[in-house]
Amino acid sequence: MTSHAVGSKQFNLAIETSQRQGFVSLGCGDDVLATEALKQVRRHNAELMPTIARLCDRFDASPSDLRDVYMSIGPGSFTGLRIAVATVKMLAYSLGVRIVAVPTLDVLAANVLHDYSHLAVCLNLKRESVYSGLYESRDERWCALSEPALRTIEEIDKAMPAKFVLLGDPLPEFESSDHVTRLPAELAVPRSDVVYTLGREAAQRGAFVSAEVLVPMYVRPPEAVEVWEKNQSRAR
Repeated sequence: MTSHAVGSKQFNLAIETSQRQGFVSLGCGDDVLATEALKQVRRHNAELMPTIARLCDRFDASPSDLRDVYMSIGPGSFTGLRIAVATVKMLAYSLGVRIVAVPTLDVLAANVLHDYSHLAVCLNLKRESVYSGLYESRDERWCALSEPALRTIEEIDKAMPAKFVLLGDPLPEFESSDHVTRLPAELAVPRSDVVYTLGREAAQRGAFVSAEVLVPMYVRPPEAVEVWEKNQSRAR
């Protein structure tokens, strides 16, 4: 494991690859120095490491200057998350960086201003139910009311204690309700600068994950696996 030189400036990375558009941020301490979008959508395998290298070169950060890596752990794109996990593990094994895994639902929630008391964040799984996180605003923070779960929009409506806003893109069709206000779709884009802020807070609490146990958060198997399993069951 590579040790970090005492007295040298230490940098942290934040990686967001859970959706079609990926982002990387470089920061120092509590400050995000720069954020760069991956140049090609859905080309995380080709773009992630070059983007990290460009950011480090821009601020004269050598590999040994990297201290922590904060990554959006999912749910989200199977390929994007898998590539990010492999990259972060490589950095941990080769440089000794510490890892913080940030739930993607929390990243999306942080995009919403605290003009509302309650928030539901949804990831559409192309089914009747969505993977959702339910939050309450407390002291300018979105605090989870329960564990994330698969729910229909109607079930979310019943579970929320008051009127709430709903964030997700796309959202399944549902009957309008006086309790629910849809937020603009552009807020449903997770960004690495938000991952950095949340990851930094978690790092200060000591919430690190070892590379050995780091895995993407998946709600369901990849579609190809589901099709294969269905074909296998039919063949029996």
